[in-house]
Amino acid sequence: MGTYSKVKCNQAPILNNPQLFIVMHKIILARLKFIVILFTVIVFWGCNSNGKYNLKTIVSSEGLKRITFFNYSCMSDGLWTGAVVMAGTLKNGITFQKSWGYLSIEKKVKMSRNAIFDLASLTKTVATATALSICMDRGLFYISAPFNQYLPEYRGTLMEKITVLDLVRHLSGFDNSKPYIEDGKVVENLLNHSPVRKVGKYKYACCNYIFLGLIVEKITNESLDQFCQTNIFTPLEMKDTRWSPLIKPDKQLVVKSIFTPELGIVSDEPARAAKRPIGNAGLFSTAEDLSKYCLMILNNGRYKGKSILSEKAIKLLTTKPDLKSPVSFGWRIDSKYNPSLFSDITLSHTGFTGGSIWIDIKKQKFIIILTNRTGDHDMSQDARIRFAEILLEEMKNN
Repeated sequence: MGTYSKVKCNQAPILNNPQLFIVMHKIILARLKFIVILFTVIVFWGCNSNGKYNLKTIVSSEGLKRITFFNYSCMSDGLWTGAVVMAGTLKNGITFQKSWGYLSIEKKVKMSRNAIFDLASLTKTVATATALSICMDRGLFYISAPFNQYLPEYRGTLMEKITVLDLVRHLSGFDNSKPYIEDGKVVENLLNHSPVRKVGKYKYACCNYIFLGLIVEKITNESLDQFCQTNIFTPLEMKDTRWSPLIKPDKQLVVKSIFTPELGIVSDEPARAAKRPIGNAGLFSTAEDLSKYCLMILNNGRYKGKSILSEKAIKLLTTKPDLKSPVSFGWRIDSKYNPSLFSDITLSHTGFTGGSIWIDIKKQKFIIILTNRTGDHDMSQDARIRFAEILLEEMKNN
């Protein structure tokens, strides 16, 4: 307050000193930002009818205020316009769930905890890698076999053998350039797409999972979406999980990403241009549906007495065979992508549109953060990790 009084009484020196003026300007803006965030938290605290959370939660009232404050600071920084967070354990089920903000940048409809998000690359893990694991359980393919053994129509030029596992772990030699994008011809063009390097170096590439989706279709004689619906989503009671385009998307529930031209249409360019479900992106879902998937993984592949994945498949998903790639079987197992309070056996993945999932196998807990990302990709991803860290701290302290 003393500093402010001096500024008020000696305006001329400040005007004559540009550096001092800039410093004071930044201080005032920072204080204004703090006041705006605090006001937002107070206004929305307890007033969002869609922001309910489970009575089993072990987050205190003060802890929830801290979590809410962090979310609104991220919204104030332009990282996202709304978020849904859900956490749980194998023992207690869902222990925390809350929503904040709005479905879109227009800020007309409030975010609800059953909001439907474009999952982007979370499709790779929840759908494609899981479908492939089921196929492995049924003996329909071998992970060490050349991928083109299952896609004989592939016409690209290979430097050496690329196995199915190489695709799964992003060690295939394909890069993430996407010259195959063309309306209605993504799959056709991809079958002519060639790797740019030899096998063995980690390089994240969406085409790996488009190939894997095609393999699932080939060995099951079903479309990828139908196979996933029958063998994953229906048994797990994931009632709001489906591929783009959504038929008559509900404007009160479906999140409108800034990266898509139309509500209910996938934001990912290859998935949108393919005009059909493919394995790298395109899935829409809710935090609640995803929580059922997480609980299945934590329960060794079982959900409500139903076996979705075998113990062998779960071991494959949760074991990283070497250090060549941070990816096990679709999921990353790498501490640099995780909140520090999670164990070294934590599965994680992210989506371009603003989603993150963590499943801690050792501690038997999970966190799902789905946001309507509007800000920088890396900054938003780091913020979601910090978000999860704060939630874990508060759950630990109470």
